[in-house]
Amino acid sequence: MLTGNEIITQFEQFAPQSLAVPGDPVGIQLGDGNQTVHTVLVTLDVRPEVVDEAIALNADMIFAHHPAVFHAPKNLNYADPQNAMYGQLAAHHILVYAAHTNLDRATGGMNDWLAAAMHLSAVKPFIAGGDEANMGRIGTLAEQTTIAQFAQALKETFNLSGLRVVADDLFQPVQTVAVVGGDGGQFYLDAKAAGADVFVTGDVYYHTGHDMLAHHMPVIDPGHHIEAIMKEQVRALLIGWAEANNWPLHVVASTLSTDPFTFI
Repeated sequence: MLTGNEIITQFEQFAPQSLAVPGDPVGIQLGDGNQTVHTVLVTLDVRPEVVDEAIALNADMIFAHHPAVFHAPKNLNYADPQNAMYGQLAAHHILVYAAHTNLDRATGGMNDWLAAAMHLSAVKPFIAGGDEANMGRIGTLAEQTTIAQFAQALKETFNLSGLRVVADDLFQPVQTVAVVGGDGGQFYLDAKAAGADVFVTGDVYYHTGHDMLAHHMPVIDPGHHIEAIMKEQVRALLIGWAEANNWPLHVVASTLSTDPFTFI
């Protein structure tokens, strides 16, 4: 018998909750960690369609990057779609666990996966000190390119129909790249200080974009959803641990896109 807590204990040796930034609601989101787990569904987000997918798979556990409960509900009235989703999870006894900023900061975690996908070498952290230390990565491309060419390469790498670029000159040369998965716009000065030619991160705010231009720090915003790279990566980790520990565990990466945006 394999329990959810056994899986969580193993994972947290890789990305302990102590790495999460203060206030980040990581860990068990819903359910009983002591319950038996046979099938895990790995997803970026916990959305109603993902819960339906888990139910169809007869999954006992959902492993997510983004916490299912960012803001505590004031009631559990199922007229609210979010509350109805919680009700579905409870009714089907599905354990929900989230590894968010602890996975972002972990060595070999989210930002290393993104750096590898972008084919960066000599990769190292670039954010020093504070609660976000070790959050981002900086590395070097094999060949110099331009911001425009690199942006196009990112569209292909992450299968994007569009992205946003903040830059004075799209033909500016690029070879050193910094990245922070998710909403990392606040780190653009850290990227500049570290010597990055361009900074890749999601959810750049309008006024922050103006500040980036004023500081001559080119930024590419490919969206938050590129973190979906974690689905196959976490699946591989869990399968590896299952084989090493002889766990009777089936692990599935969600096939659904939970990106709320469509470019037209």
